[in-house]
Amino acid sequence: MKKFLAQALYVLVLIYAGFCHSAEVASSSKFLETEVITLLGSETRVLPEFELIDHHQTILGKDRLSGKWNLMFFGFTNCPDVCPTTLSEMNNVVSRIPAKLRDEVKVYFVSVDPARDKPESLAAYMSYFNPDFTAATADLDKLKILTSALGVSHKIKKKSEGDLAYTVDHSGYVVLIDPNVQYAGLFFSDRDSVEAVARDLTNLITQNNVD
Repeated sequence: MKKFLAQALYVLVLIYAGFCHSAEVASSSKFLETEVITLLGSETRVLPEFELIDHHQTILGKDRLSGKWNLMFFGFTNCPDVCPTTLSEMNNVVSRIPAKLRDEVKVYFVSVDPARDKPESLAAYMSYFNPDFTAATADLDKLKILTSALGVSHKIKKKSEGDLAYTVDHSGYVVLIDPNVQYAGLFFSDRDSVEAVARDLTNLITQNNVD
């Protein structure tokens, strides 16, 4: 419980920092004010090297994220609500980005339940949402490299050692990773924010292309 309270505080600090930064740079041509996505501003940081295995059984590392705007969400395929809802909303977000810009946005679902979420099950899971989405996972020690860098909390909650129907607590926000493979922002997705997130991404892509 303490860990997740700390995580909630961390997110609030990032949101506050993002709002302060938006006020400071509103007149700058390099940054845009956003409706839903909280930009980290001066807290933006380059990701460390990491290595996951995607649902095509190929390596997913930093190089795959370069040159794109990446939306990354962490969860697990047995999640009853937040994960499928968020992925459905991400599909709706992408569909609302102008077609000529859509290829510049990539969506990643990273499972924090590697014991159950093998590439085959991740592939089946992705088929419910969007064939262009990528799912990936790795052993917990490798996952920690990425989740720690992004401030993502996750904890497997087993009732006993042999419990196969366990659940997993995890952070509920979507991470924004920019074309320079920097942790650039975050947002909480819901049905009412789909249009605003799409507008934010469209504006970020357009401004980045101009720069």
